[in-house]
Amino acid sequence: MSEPEQRERKTRSGPSSGSFKVARVEVQELAALAGPDGFAAPGGELLSDELLVDRVLRGEPEHFDVLMRRTAARLYRIARGISGNPSRAEGLVRDAFVRAYENLSNYDRRLRFVDWLSRITIHGALASLKRASNPPRAEPARPQRELVRQLEDAVDALPEAWRVAFTLCVLDEMAPADVAQSLGTEAEKVQLSAFRGRLRMRRRIGMRFDEAEARAFGLDLACANDIMRQVRARLGLANG
Repeated sequence: MSEPEQRERKTRSGPSSGSFKVARVEVQELAALAGPDGFAAPGGELLSDELLVDRVLRGEPEHFDVLMRRTAARLYRIARGISGNPSRAEGLVRDAFVRAYENLSNYDRRLRFVDWLSRITIHGALASLKRASNPPRAEPARPQRELVRQLEDAVDALPEAWRVAFTLCVLDEMAPADVAQSLGTEAEKVQLSAFRGRLRMRRRIGMRFDEAEARAFGLDLACANDIMRQVRARLGLANG
């Protein structure tokens, strides 16, 4: 097996039922965020993330829109789960996109682009928690299914260490070893925190929470468009 194939195999989820569930949700999110006129770069949606990065680096910044649309939902879920605050999460996603664009030449190609962006978002969210003088408070949720709202409220109420581990390991399905590397801690500690968080979820809202976890902290189209517009403005790029 070639090195690129080994790398791709290493970075993708295995064929578990949870993986298929999240993959299905990600496809639905991408379709919702993109819309019929969602892509500013003609044909860009057909290119891999790595080829899009190459085009941006060659002086075609409009292709960064495609990268943002592909990854915004996942980054928001991570930022929202860690921060416990919708408005703060939107700011964290904007910051992550700006930081990624400004450091695109340093993209570590041993990682999938979305995983590289996820690490930037995780570090930004954790730094935001340290800067916050008060614990994050949940804001009123957007209209959504009641079970999903209950899950999100329960995640917000978790102790910080459990909330971070639960968000990354359960909601985003990152491997505990990868989470531990991003957090600078031990995989066993991450796994235990995620387990305790999941146990708390089950005790609080019952076994039905499995039906809602893949839809928790979703990003709607209007919010995604607003994030992208503000990112373009901060980077001095033309709005599509």
